[in-house]
Amino acid sequence: MGMEATLEQITPQQLAEFIEHPKKAYDYWLAEALDNPNLGPFLEQLSATMKTLPPGFREQVEAVTGRMYSKMQERRGLQLVKKETEPQLERKRFSLEKDWHVLHYALNGTADGGEGPLAEAVIGGEHIPDEEGVSDFGGLRYLTPPRVVAVAKALAEVDPNQLLSRLDRRDAAAKRIYLSHTLPDGWDHLPELFLNFRAFYEDAGCCGNAMLLSIS
Repeated sequence: MGMEATLEQITPQQLAEFIEHPKKAYDYWLAEALDNPNLGPFLEQLSATMKTLPPGFREQVEAVTGRMYSKMQERRGLQLVKKETEPQLERKRFSLEKDWHVLHYALNGTADGGEGPLAEAVIGGEHIPDEEGVSDFGGLRYLTPPRVVAVAKALAEVDPNQLLSRLDRRDAAAKRIYLSHTLPDGWDHLPELFLNFRAFYEDAGCCGNAMLLSIS
C-alpha cells in the first residue's frame, strides 16, 4: 500500500460549498471508492486481519473501518431513494501515487513547507475539517483559484531536466523523505511526471478551478 497523493480540480462554487459544509467535501472525495463493489470485501478482509495488529494501531484501523462501513451504507441508501440521476461532470484527477514526497523534495529541498508557491504544489493548502474522521494523513486540503494560478506560474519556471540532480539520498534520508532509500536510481521518470503535474496545474489555472489535495 503506502501513502499516495492525489489532486483534483473543483470549481469555485464547489469549493465554497465544501468550506461551508466540510462533510460534503469528504462525501464527494470518497464517492468513487464507496461505489466500488470491491470495497466491501476489502473491508471484510481488513477486519479479519485486525487481530494481528498492535493494539493501538488496531483500534485506529477499527474506527476508520467502521466509519467507512457506515458511509458505504449511507451512500447506498441515498442512491436507492434518489429518483433522478444528476448529470455527472468529468472529474479531473491527477495521482502522484507514492512519488509525491520525492517530487516535493526535488522542488523545495525540504520535507515539508518551503518558500513561495512551490511549497504548496504537492502538500500545501488550507485544511478542510474531517468532522466524521473518515480520512487519514491530515485529510483534505485546498488551494483557491488564485493560489492555483500562482503555483502554475512557479512550476512553469522549473527546469524539469534539473530535478534529478536535486535528489541527494543522504540528505533526503536525514530529512526523512518518503522513499528516500530508493534515491537516486530508478527515478528517470521524474521529469516526465513533473511535466504532467505541471500541465495539470496549468489546466486548472486556465479553467479558473480550485484544487483539492489528499494524501492517503
